[in-house]
Amino acid sequence: MTLPYQKIKDIIFGINPMIFSKREIQEKQIQPASLDLTLGDRVYRISSSFLPKPNESIWEILKARTLYDFELKDGTILEPNSSYIIPLSEYVDLAPGIYAHANPKSSIGRVGLFVRLLCDHTPRFDYIPPGYKGQLYLEVIPLDFVVKIHPNLSCNQIRFRTTRPYKVQEAELRLAHAKYGILFNQAGISMTQDDLIVRDQGLMLTVDLESRDVVGFRAKHDTTKAIDIGKVGEYNPRDFWEPIIRPESGELILVPGNFYLLASQERVSFPPCFAGEMASYDPSSGEMRSHYAGFFDPGFGFDVIGADSGTTAVLEVRAHNVPFRLTRGQVICKMIYEHMLEEPDELYSAGFGSSYTGAGPKLSKHFKQTWN
Repeated sequence: MTLPYQKIKDIIFGINPMIFSKREIQEKQIQPASLDLTLGDRVYRISSSFLPKPNESIWEILKARTLYDFELKDGTILEPNSSYIIPLSEYVDLAPGIYAHANPKSSIGRVGLFVRLLCDHTPRFDYIPPGYKGQLYLEVIPLDFVVKIHPNLSCNQIRFRTTRPYKVQEAELRLAHAKYGILFNQAGISMTQDDLIVRDQGLMLTVDLESRDVVGFRAKHDTTKAIDIGKVGEYNPRDFWEPIIRPESGELILVPGNFYLLASQERVSFPPCFAGEMASYDPSSGEMRSHYAGFFDPGFGFDVIGADSGTTAVLEVRAHNVPFRLTRGQVICKMIYEHMLEEPDELYSAGFGSSYTGAGPKLSKHFKQTWN
């Protein structure tokens, strides 16, 4: 099960802490069901992406594969399609019954910045095994834009879990929908049980290509301008994105190499007893990757008064090796609901990171709300 806000505080500030930092951990790093990690002060440009073998440390690989390294300062530039490793400020000493998964923050995924956590002796990305003790590292690959980063910047987050099963099964999903409402249409009306598509422990969502004039955005891949990841509301969207106008045919062709922001046709809700994560790639949905970033916290799209109508999920989409046709209402991704160990003391809807609630596709917080 997933640890909530108050339990994360306990394993940071309690009598027997499991999470430490070279800097002081700030309470603002603690989210309803996750902890924001922060960049250290050194960058290693590597020759290729990698995973360690069970007997290898990350530092051993860096000594062999680093092309050059440099100090991470305010405004450090990272070039597109280059691989970097940055040691994180945080490190852990987990108890045997506690493990963690990592995920990029929503604002990071929405600018095509591909980040994955690494730890010693662990041949898996974004996974910290039970009982792990040691340093954490972040692989950073800008895929679409030149970016500027800073020390102490949060690019990813980790969710701590006990070794008890955490995924919500189909029967439990349907009971939760009957009790709270977890899936709504664009008008905010709760969908029927027959409308819920549940496959392989996940709730399937479909793509919206018709409910608004602009159904998404396509990245321009302009390498003459840089996005400062530390700034909010700084950039004119037109300099970096092209709006995708609602296709009259109800079809959108995804071109390999292009990066798209789209939205789910459904509006989702996470009651306080659940958190969630969107599967980054589901082969049954097509030849594409439909999500890169972001845990869904308890309270996302949920109104504690009980009159909630959900929030659309934003999709970071790339086709693989061939053009791929998306059609109106096509299944595009899988949302996995997970049990909380207990309800968090703080919810997403109570002020935590509420930049991305509402309807339709939304650009990251780095961009202005209006197109000039």
